[in-house]
Amino acid sequence: MTLFTRNTDTSLLIKLALPIILSSLLQLMYNVIDLFWVGHIGTDAVAAVGTATFFVNLGWAISSIVTIGASIKISHAVGAKDAEQSRRYASAALVAAVAIGLVYTAVLLLFPSQLISFFEIPSRWVNEQAVHYLRISALGVILSFLNLIFTAILNAHGKTKLSLKAVLYGNIINIILDPLFIIVLDGGVAGAAWATVGSRTASLLYFYLIIYKGKLIEISFKKMCSRDFTQLLKIGVPSATQRILFTLIAIVMGRIVAEWGTEGIAAQKVGLQIEAISFMIIGGMQQAISIMVGQSYGARQYGRIQILYLSALKIVGIVGVITTILFLSIPTLLVGLFVSDPVTIEIGKSYLQIVGLSQLFMCLEMVTGGVYNGQGLTKYSASISIAFTILRIPLALYLANYTALGIAGVWWSIAITSMIKGVVSASIYRRRTKQLQAMQADEDLKLATTLND
Repeated sequence: MTLFTRNTDTSLLIKLALPIILSSLLQLMYNVIDLFWVGHIGTDAVAAVGTATFFVNLGWAISSIVTIGASIKISHAVGAKDAEQSRRYASAALVAAVAIGLVYTAVLLLFPSQLISFFEIPSRWVNEQAVHYLRISALGVILSFLNLIFTAILNAHGKTKLSLKAVLYGNIINIILDPLFIIVLDGGVAGAAWATVGSRTASLLYFYLIIYKGKLIEISFKKMCSRDFTQLLKIGVPSATQRILFTLIAIVMGRIVAEWGTEGIAAQKVGLQIEAISFMIIGGMQQAISIMVGQSYGARQYGRIQILYLSALKIVGIVGVITTILFLSIPTLLVGLFVSDPVTIEIGKSYLQIVGLSQLFMCLEMVTGGVYNGQGLTKYSASISIAFTILRIPLALYLANYTALGIAGVWWSIAITSMIKGVVSASIYRRRTKQLQAMQADEDLKLATTLND
């Protein structure tokens, strides 16, 4: 009979998750550092960067078509000790990432004005700066896609510390380049974009050195086959659809917020970046639980999956409580770190206080989704997320325009749907728990039979 130790698995989960969480937070630091220095220029500059960033984030969501499939399928291969299959999935993921990245780069370079015009921002200067920022950011799309793929490959092998170092080096470069390009060289909004491109290049160079020069993980494009691509897409598309729709809906929500002027846009940008700290921490745990569940699933250790799930819930529960307290108690201080305009601070304060009420539910949804994804069941978590995230648009329009809430109605639509997603995700997953118990019982019976023979 297979035995599992909850304390041991919790320790392993934390050990795997910490580098991923730190890496995610460092990824976030690119935007936070940009926002800090751009904030010195003014609210309009923050609004310009915030508007363009929606489409940069859309690129990240699109990349998950490949990164999620690669992470899950490679972790399954690692758990099954199939090194050949692991190499083939890694190679196919790199080819797919470059192909998709080139297409998205072309879209950003060809239609930046049309994309920014969707928001109908009244300020001509904000529109021009947003378009300029987006054009420069487009040059870094391939860099970002490759960095994300290499991160997924290393993490699936449990080598999370190495991917953390790559992001760390990129951040060090970004910290140096941001004030240099934005303030010293008076590059403004464009300077922030160039600094990010430079830092992404630094991360990619590190990945190249440790993977190719160091021969850490073998990648052979000659051994790929069409089935490898099919398997990656089969797993990745449902979750990627969820992320892409989530980002598109965020763009529509940004268009609704634009009715309140540049102050509303800037407040949303700041609020999203602050909330992203907790989102990245939970996202790191989601990736860790997905990898460990994937390896356990590949090794047919089904009973271990529930232990990992409960351990992860306890960890993220602590994070959810802390962020809820911070968002409710010191929202003005947090927003004031990035902007000084009193109107923007007041709007940002209401954002944090309202979404703060849904932090624990977000934790529940994301960890449950990670457990689903680790088993290759991405369509379940994706379906739940898509259904209720879409609900945000009509709910935001109603609450913002037909009640006395105003822009706060947009924030409430986000909080309410997050609460629903958390409850529904956990409730539905109970059925899967029973299936896993039956699967583990079958494995234990097979093992006992083999031992008796």
